[in-house]
Amino acid sequence: MSTTVLFVGVVVFAFVAGRVLDRFTARALALSGVEYLLLGVLLGPFVLGILDREVLLALDLFVSTVLGVIGFLVGLEIRRVRAGTEAFLAGGGTTAAIILCVAAVTTGVIQVLDPELLMGDPLMSEPISYTSDTLISLWVSPEALWIGLTVGAAAGTCSAALISTAVQRFEVSPERAELLRAMASAAQLLAVFTFGLAMAGSRATITASALGLTIVEWAIITLLAGGFTGLLFSIFLGREGDPMRLLVAGVGVIVFAAGVGAALGVSPLFANLFAGLTLALTSSHAARLDEALRPLRFPTTVLVLLLAGATLAPESGWYLLLIPGYVLLRTTALRVFSRMAVTTFVGDSAPGIGRALLGHGVLASAISLAFAQRFPELAGPVTTTILGGVLFTDLFAMGSLRRYLADAGEIKALANRPTGAHRPVPVAKVEEAEADEGETTTSEAKPHEPDAAEPASSETDATSSSAPASSRAAPPDEPAAGGGA
Repeated sequence: MSTTVLFVGVVVFAFVAGRVLDRFTARALALSGVEYLLLGVLLGPFVLGILDREVLLALDLFVSTVLGVIGFLVGLEIRRVRAGTEAFLAGGGTTAAIILCVAAVTTGVIQVLDPELLMGDPLMSEPISYTSDTLISLWVSPEALWIGLTVGAAAGTCSAALISTAVQRFEVSPERAELLRAMASAAQLLAVFTFGLAMAGSRATITASALGLTIVEWAIITLLAGGFTGLLFSIFLGREGDPMRLLVAGVGVIVFAAGVGAALGVSPLFANLFAGLTLALTSSHAARLDEALRPLRFPTTVLVLLLAGATLAPESGWYLLLIPGYVLLRTTALRVFSRMAVTTFVGDSAPGIGRALLGHGVLASAISLAFAQRFPELAGPVTTTILGGVLFTDLFAMGSLRRYLADAGEIKALANRPTGAHRPVPVAKVEEAEADEGETTTSEAKPHEPDAAEPASSETDATSSSAPASSRAAPPDEPAAGGGA
């Protein structure tokens, strides 16, 4: 059977199966897009074998394009941050601390679990102490560092769509909504940037003898290539505002930047991040392009989750301890560093803001997919750790966010909920509400769709306030639908 026909059939089946699962589990469990990730694992080479390695290899160009869309949307979202420098710095400081902490621990643990990584030339070998017959050194192998930085980057991600769902549903104050959105945007930007540095570092070590370029030089080349691609969009369009032309030009920029990232051997995710950032900061068409690309968000999210699940290379033995270790370390670091950063930069007194940022979002799965595409031979510990962590934490992310908002006194709609209120509005409803600003949200929730890279809009507060409280309030005995995978 043709690979294209097979993949189209799998995608159609994924959409149908996801809808069915959501319809029957929405009241009992917030799957939040995890169903598509699990479906990808089921269809992957280690279970049913439908999406085997040959099929995934044949889809390599398509995977690069899908990753490019995610990276571009993350960069484009910088225009939505309106809470000021302080909140953005708080999010950046929190994410940087989490990434460094998780990356350092993961690098060390991977070298212990796989001593063969210590046989090659190290990136760093610094003596620490010695005895009469033993030398203790800080030894960092290249492969272990790329794995550690990738897992650290995934740990730093945060689901902005999950936050927007809660903002709409619970009538969160504009100040707190903007704080959470700014921190989530900073987290996503820094996470992709860290992953890009890891890929640039791997490229630098591989081509050191031939080209002699350093990690910084590879990163700068990718940054300039992505930025130049974003500028091409403005040059091509000029003052043209036709929606169809905007969409065609936007898709063209994404495909071109994805090709540049793949050709450089870095990552389409990284190259398109800077294309989106450049366009968001320089083009007057950024807002209209964001609206034109809105129809791509949900299918792109589903495809990333499906492909990420199919690339899972499960480990066994001691490697399985990476999953609970990752979850525990990320959760602890998130709660500790977020409180320190918010207290330092913002002065917010509400306790436990890290609980609001627990959800990974689709970006963590995209990072796992991009690493598996670039390093299939090293994908085992990375995909096991990241996807295992996503499956575990994102099921409980909405409940954690809801408890934080309740403790901060932000859930106004819940206190006034009349008897017989409708079930919660899923994440997909946020995208529809933002697409039609000024219109009231529907009171009947549709089947849940997982979030895209960051589909939230700052204007959802005005939209949600016009809808009846009963259409947004989640009953106390009913988990919220839509956690943002």
